[in-house]
Amino acid sequence: MIRYPSFSFVFFIIFIAISLYQIKHFILKREVELAKINKNIMLTKSDINILRAELNYLKRPDRIEKLAIEKLNMRPVLPIDIWNIEDLVSTQTIINNGELL
Repeated sequence: MIRYPSFSFVFFIIFIAISLYQIKHFILKREVELAKINKNIMLTKSDINILRAELNYLKRPDRIEKLAIEKLNMRPVLPIDIWNIEDLVSTQTIINNGELL
């Protein structure tokens, strides 16, 4: 017949075994989640690098100039188009005062 201390010792061993199995299962589950998260991080970093390369390609000045001329009907800035800021201020003052040239 099994004595009381032996029964509690066997129960304790079974409890420890089940607990260790549960802990192992929990850790494996977390490791799988961690691997998925790390994979997603790597994919996101790769996507960011691709998007940066595409942005740099789209921001090229020669491409923007071509689009401005073709799609927006703009023309290059000529030296005659550059004004002195003082001329604009004095013209604005004349217009505000209602004076005519």
